[in-house]
Amino acid sequence: MKSLLPTILISLTLGVGLALYSELVTAQENTYLSDITIREQDRQYRLFVPSSYDKSQSMPVVLNFHGTSASPAQQVEISNIETLAQQHGFIAVSPAAIYRRTPEGPKTWNVDKDPLGVDDVFFVQTLIAQLKQQYNVDNNGIYAMGFSGGARMSSRLACDLSKQIAAIGPVAGVRFPEDCHPARVVPVITFHGKKDGVNHYVANDDSPPYWRMGVEPAISGWLDNNHCVKQAQNTDLGEQVTRLTYSQCQDHGDVIFYQSTRAGHTWPGSKMADKLASYGLGATDKHIPATELIWSFFKEHPLQ
Repeated sequence: MKSLLPTILISLTLGVGLALYSELVTAQENTYLSDITIREQDRQYRLFVPSSYDKSQSMPVVLNFHGTSASPAQQVEISNIETLAQQHGFIAVSPAAIYRRTPEGPKTWNVDKDPLGVDDVFFVQTLIAQLKQQYNVDNNGIYAMGFSGGARMSSRLACDLSKQIAAIGPVAGVRFPEDCHPARVVPVITFHGKKDGVNHYVANDDSPPYWRMGVEPAISGWLDNNHCVKQAQNTDLGEQVTRLTYSQCQDHGDVIFYQSTRAGHTWPGSKMADKLASYGLGATDKHIPATELIWSFFKEHPLQ
């Protein structure tokens, strides 16, 4: 484990692999770049431990997955997760993807469990075990969130590691895979824009091959899994954003969906909003603090 330099020069790439820009990302204190060997393959993850950590008391862990072609540093910058972790007292972990669908393709997560690719579910399972060895982790407070490809990965973990992952927060990429069979209800908070040009709100012939279902069918899958009454409480949040709350679910398995009619492939409330818009990813709902909302939801939904 090695501490990160005060600044990290990154070249941000998102979604479909468009090189966007270079940016200096400030690393907070208590941030480390760590390694783990999985089946003779080295993997990396960025780890932030807040200054309030006390080994005598257990602390929640939030796994934060970057989008296709991006990196842990970029995901931290987009989501501002480490600032929130310092403020609220949880460990933030941002793993790095290595899987490529094609030899020349961008790095992403093996969400569809390609048998020729790396086993990312096992990677996360092993990573969680290592974190538990190193820190006093709250076993009922392990959560997963992510953007785009990372959103799809957090969805996959809810399917395959539902006995460990308490709740998920996918942004611009919620899925309910065809082979998803969670062992329990999994609370979900998710965000998606109807003008998302990468992970289309409604799947169509122009959608990427991995995007076989749109947003509403994916949410419907989680509603079925969580045995929810499929009648949402709708709240108008202004600027074309509606919050759909499904709270009549089994075992506190709430599903909350922030639906935007104007947003593109972005992270609501991100300080990178204007920069991302300038590269064609669309508008961001700046008044919706997605990361804060996800953490608040997580706190209310420990493992049952």
